[in-house]
Amino acid sequence: MQQPHGEIHAAGGYGPPPGGGFGGPPPGGFGGPPAGGFGAPPGGAGAPPPGGFGPPAYPPPPGAYPNAAAAADGDVKNVLALILNIKALLACGCMSGGIGAVLSIIGIVYAVQAGTAKSNGDFATAKAKARTSLILGGVNVGLGVLGFIAYFAFVAIVGNTR
Repeated sequence: MQQPHGEIHAAGGYGPPPGGGFGGPPPGGFGGPPAGGFGAPPGGAGAPPPGGFGPPAYPPPPGAYPNAAAAADGDVKNVLALILNIKALLACGCMSGGIGAVLSIIGIVYAVQAGTAKSNGDFATAKAKARTSLILGGVNVGLGVLGFIAYFAFVAIVGNTR
């Protein structure tokens, strides 16, 4: 379709933008960098500190970590105690007349406290609490096994009398 000013437009299109719009670079160009360059960053942040970063770090003196000997004895087994008490709670907690459930909950609390003490660096307290938690979990498993035996013995005795 021929327009009055000589442009041809396709059907349905808007056509080219009118002259003098946003179609070209600004008059005179964009320019270049400043004559003296951009210069150094403010504050002198471009160079490393004079003399380097100082001497290398040395190990701490003996006795700087009072609980290091307790940590060297072995790892604190708070995760093992936590898993044992959770499994004992689920499997054996009800078979011991509810006493096992209480023991497992106390054991879980001790295992969590052992993990907290371990992360704080108090390895002696962490080992003591983890040991207590393991003992409570073991007692719960023992009570649960005795509860299962008593249950099956009771069923066997009562089942044979009928």
